[in-house]
Amino acid sequence: MPSPRTEPFVTGDEAAEQVARDPFWSVVRRRHPDVDVVVLPATAAARPDPAEVAALPAVDPAAEAERGEADARATWAVLVGAEPSDVRSRWTAGRAAGTSRLETTLRLDDVDPTAAVAAVGRAAETLTGEGWHVLAPADGLPRALAGRGTGLSRTELQLVHAPAEARLVLRLRSADVHLAEPTEPTEPTEPTGEAHA
Repeated sequence: MPSPRTEPFVTGDEAAEQVARDPFWSVVRRRHPDVDVVVLPATAAARPDPAEVAALPAVDPAAEAERGEADARATWAVLVGAEPSDVRSRWTAGRAAGTSRLETTLRLDDVDPTAAVAAVGRAAETLTGEGWHVLAPADGLPRALAGRGTGLSRTELQLVHAPAEARLVLRLRSADVHLAEPTEPTEPTEPTGEAHA
């Protein structure tokens, strides 16, 4: 039974009218009349709690990027061991409006395929032992997908072996944070020329 806060499920002519008024779904419906379009209302879990957003820390972007990259390198050292060929960090939009996430990517080129697959398998076990929720799909590219925490505090990790490129890639996304405004450097004051005894 729906809770009182759940939006009503609309069907029939009313739903068809809503789809016809929507700028995106009306085009989909017009181009694919043979496809049934079902638009479900957003769940409460899809909308961040304003209190959770307000409670997120405000961090200095440069210091947080340095800390995040150090964490990613430490995770890489545990899961892979070899020195990465490349390390890059960037800020991306967070899951809530006005928040950001640090995304750090480490790459190892010219990796031996057997060693890479073994590293992904070990990573899944290691991450599970460290409290991560891990998914290691049996098909497709060898990969371990992991997450730790909940809501906006969730950290996510992917370790993927791309055999065609002979590459092993680790991508670590931080929890959401607010980026603090950088402080303006203070201008040096001009000497007054007065001597003090």
